[in-house]
Amino acid sequence: IITFFYVLNMRVLKHHKVFLIIFLLFFVVKIFSLFVSHDIWWDSSVYLGMGKYIYSSGEAGLWEPSRPLVWPLMLGFFWERGYVFFGKLLVVFFSSGVLLLTYLIAKDLFNKKIAIIASLFLFLSQTFFLFNNILHTEIPSAFFVLLGFYFFVKKRYNFSALFLGIAFMTRFFQIFAFIPLILLLFYYFVRGKEHYRTLFYFSLYFLIPVVPYLISNYILYDNPFYPFLLQSWMSEYTGWVFSQPFYFYFVNLVKGNVLVLFAVLGLVFVFKRPSLDKVALVLLFLFVFVPYNLVAHKEMRLLITALPFLYILAAYGLLGFVNNFKKNKTLILSLLLIVFFIFNVPKLRFDMYEDNLEVFHNYIGNKGIVGGLWISNPAFIAYSDNKADELIYYPLYNSEKIDFLVDNVDNAEHVLLNTCDLLPCPSPDIACNRKHNAFIDLLKEKFVLVSNTKHAQCEYYIFTSDN
Repeated sequence: IITFFYVLNMRVLKHHKVFLIIFLLFFVVKIFSLFVSHDIWWDSSVYLGMGKYIYSSGEAGLWEPSRPLVWPLMLGFFWERGYVFFGKLLVVFFSSGVLLLTYLIAKDLFNKKIAIIASLFLFLSQTFFLFNNILHTEIPSAFFVLLGFYFFVKKRYNFSALFLGIAFMTRFFQIFAFIPLILLLFYYFVRGKEHYRTLFYFSLYFLIPVVPYLISNYILYDNPFYPFLLQSWMSEYTGWVFSQPFYFYFVNLVKGNVLVLFAVLGLVFVFKRPSLDKVALVLLFLFVFVPYNLVAHKEMRLLITALPFLYILAAYGLLGFVNNFKKNKTLILSLLLIVFFIFNVPKLRFDMYEDNLEVFHNYIGNKGIVGGLWISNPAFIAYSDNKADELIYYPLYNSEKIDFLVDNVDNAEHVLLNTCDLLPCPSPDIACNRKHNAFIDLLKEKFVLVSNTKHAQCEYYIFTSDN
């Protein structure tokens, strides 16, 4: 950090000292968060396991075909170097980059004051604050989307497309960030403002990180699009426990920051005095926000990519609103921001997730397991070098999956199962609960029951073979 600031031009620092204070405070707080005790989340465990699987050539970890590979590749690089801590540190750097790019984009498209307000909104967003050291793909992929858009605004289209391709390979849903920008370039081409080569190279550079992935899919699955099809199927059938009404995001965004309502004014102001780059920002925001509202599975973390664009529009609308008061605009802006601080700061939380899975972690850590490991939760092996031979939960725990497990039960040596990872069964699958109970009875019959404990409504089972 010292070297970074030493080489920076001091004039630049002088002109951005307010943001520099915000950025340093954010960075220090997030470094502190690395030392707040918490367990690994489900998806984080999957990416850690896939990283180990890749770098061990399949000898450790686990594999889920429906996941993109950029994030597992990054995490797996730190496998033997304290990879959980370094993975969290990497997310902190990515989140710091998201904050920096939000400021730079807002400054270039609007002005410095709007950029500072947007940065504050993002910094103190409950969702963004919480996920700054959780090993999910939202933060890294949001960084690549913002970087791609930053280069798009700078008309460095090749770099823009490359980073948008990396974003897509980090999180599949980021394809919706690419679509509006290539449509805009096509519009430029039709209007004679861009050469067809620009459109061609934009598409080509986007495909640079995508094509190797498609080739590997063809080699592994005989279908280059298999992970996309599987992910699409899983999104439809596995996310029903997170089903929320259409208004879920709107209500929670306002609860998180009531000043976000000024984004509506921001949209009005953009189209009142349009420029192509500002319209591009609006289109990108809509493309990464609206699709999430159209699916039943809704979680606030899914909106992380949309938040920087939303808060830039909110800051633009807020400043445009207070400017109408002329003599009192500074006072009104100050009062609104003070209210924002009073309501938002007390709501900020560090990640303190507890999985209560110590019985499984202890078994994995103390038992010499050489094969035949079946697990119902990827976190069971997050801190070990064991390989999961069967993911009981994947791709969906239903009657068909249970039939498969029953048919292949002779391949199991150790079965670690938490019923809360698997139940309730999908509601249309009326035979699932009965088959689940029969499956547990079969395990009790064929294996030695090492442990059977309960935590809240969850029942923990650990089975091992007689051999």
